[in-house]
Amino acid sequence: MQAKFEQFFENVKNQTTYDEEQLLKLIESSKVTQEEKKEKVANFANILFKLSKSTPSDSINATIIKQVNDDAQKYINEVDGDVDVSYTIALIFISITKLFKQDAGVNSLLNNATTILVNLLYKQGNHIDSMDLLIETFEVLSKKTNDENKKMYYVSRSNEIARYKVDFQSGKEVKLSPTSSEKLQKAFAYKEKGTDAFKKNDWKGAIYNYHCANNYVTGLMGLGDEEDTLSKNLVLVLTNNIAICNMKLGKFNRSIDLLDKVLNSEPNNVKALYRRGKCLIAEKQYVHAEEDLEKALALSPGDKEIVAELKNCKQKLNDFKKIEAKAYSKMFD
Repeated sequence: MQAKFEQFFENVKNQTTYDEEQLLKLIESSKVTQEEKKEKVANFANILFKLSKSTPSDSINATIIKQVNDDAQKYINEVDGDVDVSYTIALIFISITKLFKQDAGVNSLLNNATTILVNLLYKQGNHIDSMDLLIETFEVLSKKTNDENKKMYYVSRSNEIARYKVDFQSGKEVKLSPTSSEKLQKAFAYKEKGTDAFKKNDWKGAIYNYHCANNYVTGLMGLGDEEDTLSKNLVLVLTNNIAICNMKLGKFNRSIDLLDKVLNSEPNNVKALYRRGKCLIAEKQYVHAEEDLEKALALSPGDKEIVAELKNCKQKLNDFKKIEAKAYSKMFD
């Protein structure tokens, strides 16, 4: 089936329209026989085809990728995750990549397809065609990336599905590991638990749940562009939140270490600069604290909390210098 879909899209690559009846017959040969379901798959293919024509022939931008993914999920949800519809939509995702040259965009479409196929296997674990397509698609992704970590991820996923297929065919009990998307959702769930604990001033409980969330989200591979951005932002939010909790527990040096990580990624993160400034004051590192707070104020002029903390820092620094000067003077008495 994959070869037939690829050939269809290859034939219409330089056209603005295509024979809809031919596409419907192709969809029907992919076991989607109900008229309503065929129309949904055909509508998705048409949306994807038109979007491919609305961009330069060598690129797929992030907005289009998100729209395509949302459309695919919408049609799948409308048929309650019908296995044949899901499989055919994944086939269309993979086949349409032949229209593009840009690896980043192609990889995103292929990642979307693998997510659909893995979810399909969770619903119907004996779908051999999905196993075969997943093995092949992960192998393709491993060859398209120059990132060694991603390459290893895709190879391991391809091998995992291959083992799953062998075990399934030999009659063994099989189970797939969670997808990166599922791990991301678990991370958000733990983050919410951490926030609930934080609101109750349960700092240790909050830290525990934030760390659980961090364990799920750190190093995730194979996400689409939107989820990849969400995961990276979540890591920074969690690190920031764990730092706040440590501040509340009086563990200022630990907080400083965590906020260093945030600021290495986002040097102009005002909240992180402000919080690190407060921690540095608590550790009597007034000069460095003043630098952080002045930068934070420059980024957020007029912020009352920063202004007050900077005033406090300057006062403490001035008092420290007086004590220091007095101590030096006694050395020469």
